[in-house]
Order: sequence, then structure tokens, then C-alpha cells
Amino acid sequence: LDAEEGGYSGTMSRSASSASFLFDHDQEKQSKDSVYTNLAICAVMLNVTFVSWGLLQERMLTRRYPRLTGEYFTYSYALVFTNRFWTLIISGMLLLHFKPRASRSTIIYQYAFPSISNMLSSWCQYEALRYVSFPAVTLFKSLKVAPVMFMGKLLGNQSFPQYDYVVAILIGVGITMFMMSTDELTFDFDVYGEQTNAKWTGVMLLLFFLFFDSFTSQWQSRMFTRHRDLSMIELMFATSAFSSALSLITLVHDGQLWPAFDFIISHSEIQFHFFAFSVCSTVGQLFIFYTIKNFGAVVFAMIMTTRVLISIALSVQLYGHKVTSTGFFGLAVVVGAVCYRIKRKAEGKQLIKWQGMGEKSEKEIELVQEWHQHIDT
Repeated sequence: LDAEEGGYSGTMSRSASSASFLFDHDQEKQSKDSVYTNLAICAVMLNVTFVSWGLLQERMLTRRYPRLTGEYFTYSYALVFTNRFWTLIISGMLLLHFKPRASRSTIIYQYAFPSISNMLSSWCQYEALRYVSFPAVTLFKSLKVAPVMFMGKLLGNQSFPQYDYVVAILIGVGITMFMMSTDELTFDFDVYGEQTNAKWTGVMLLLFFLFFDSFTSQWQSRMFTRHRDLSMIELMFATSAFSSALSLITLVHDGQLWPAFDFIISHSEIQFHFFAFSVCSTVGQLFIFYTIKNFGAVVFAMIMTTRVLISIALSVQLYGHKVTSTGFFGLAVVVGAVCYRIKRKAEGKQLIKWQGMGEKSEKEIELVQEWHQHIDT
């Protein structure tokens, strides 16, 4: 990733040595057909991996094992640990293969802050499915732009264009319309049929998810700004190592480790689901990095917007969620706002380049921000 804009010049003296990671190719040295072929592969793989990932998540956390008559899998921290552990493995393999220089300016405890917030954001998202439908959770993530701007102001004193504030308001309105008409927001009972005393628990969990996730992305962006010798691979490995250890400690402390393990051993279907869930998450993250690195954040955002629509459509079809006309209108408002933001960000840019066209310029800090804005942690 080049780092020439926004005061980020000269950032990657050593990151340049790891610039080949995630199978980099230079668009400007590729033919037009080759570039579009690579882009099509990215679009297909991002949709396949993350749509499958979301449907598996809903299946594991909201349906019985075996189906209809069995038990619910209630150990959401086990999913957090599984995700982080697989990310640790893949990032470790990348470290061994590409052998980037270790950052000398970072202090190890600095990785703990985004690790903790990332772990908590994942847990809040998984727990929210007990109270809110998967389509609503998926759509709610579009509101990430608002807390990201707040954290950007708080941690980095960043400025944002006025249209981002308008988009955030429209997304909030659309999500409210969708959830109020689609989800029964009484919360006297969760998805497992258990009575709860807390009102609006799912909404509060989603708000905490947005808060922790935006903190993660902005803290990591600040680390890239302050530590010029820090690479994406090292950050990925360090944060996943902290998160794996902390989520494992949490499982042991809460007494969930062995019950979760026994549940998985006792139900062969969830064993396959866990494996597919982890593979989709890991492969999907690699394609996120590859797509943003080679095609930019705007193209990536376009692909992920289609993924949101596909995920909601399949969830409604497979799991019988009811969406009213007001809900569809709210969905249209959110998608329209997101598309408008993409259009504004794309103004004056050549999104797809091939041999004979202008220079490419992307920043690793942009990769981190877009990764957290669109990924399901």
C-alpha cells in the first residue's frame, strides 16, 4: 500500500517489504480483462464467504441442535475464541511466509486495547441475536459510520465531510423504520423463549457493538499513524493473539469452556458449522485486505453493500423473518444513503485501473478503517 496522501508519506519503509502480502498485483501492469477478472473473483468470494458466515452465525445462535427438538448453543464467547484463534493461525502463517520486520516503535500493551474492544464488539453482536433478528442486526451495522466519526474526532481529531453526517442521520432513520416494523421490540422474551427483565436489550447490545468496533478501527488507525514501521500483518497477528488469549480466559472464568466443548462434541452438525464458520471468516478477511489493497475502499464498499442485501434476502427466505412494506422502505433508505456516500467518495477517482492508466495510491490506514466498517467482527 502506498502511503503518500494525508501526511502519511514515507510510512512503509518496512511495510513496503511486506507489500506483496495478500498476493498483491499491480492493476496498471495488468490488461483490462485481467483486472476485471480479478475484481469479479473478489466480488464473488467476498459475497460467498460473508453471506455464508452470516447465515451460519444465525443458524448456530438462534436454532436448535438437532433441529426443532434439540438444545440451543448459548456459548457465544466460544464463537469469539474460534474466530480469533483462526485469525491468529492465518496471520502467523503470513508472518512466517513473508517475514516482515518487527515494529520497533510499538509497545506490546498497545495491542491490548483494540484486542479487548474487538472481542467485546464481537460478543455484543452475537448476543444481540438473542433479541433482534439477523436482518435487523445486519442492517444496523450500516450505522457504523456515526460512531466511527465520533471516535475519529475523539482519538485522532479527524474531520469528516458534511455528507457523512447527513448519511449517518438517514441510515439511523432507515434502521429505526426497519426495526420498528419488522422486530417486535418488547424484549420480554429472547429467541430461546426465556423471559428477560431488561427492555431493549438487543438494541443496547448493538449500540455497544458499534461503540467498541469504532474504537477498535480508530485506535488501530492511530497506531499506523504514530508507528511508521508497523505492518498490517503484525497488527493482525498481535491483536488476534491478545483476543484469543483473553477470550479463552473468559471462557474458563465463566465456566463455559467445557460445556461448549461438550455441546460441540455431542452434535455433529455444529462441528461442520464451526469449521465452515471459521473458514469463511478467515478466507473472507484475506479477500477484504486483497480487495482494498488492489481496488480501493470505494470498490470494496460497493461489493459489501450487495452482500448486505443478499444476506438479508437469504435470511428472510431461509428463516422466515417477516418484513413489512415500512421495513422495505427503511431498507431502501439505508441502502440509498450508503450508495450516496459511496458515490460522493468516488467523485474524481478512477476506481478501476489497468495498463496505461494513472497511478495508484492507497493507504494502509484506509484499509484498517474500511475493514472494520464492513466486516462482521
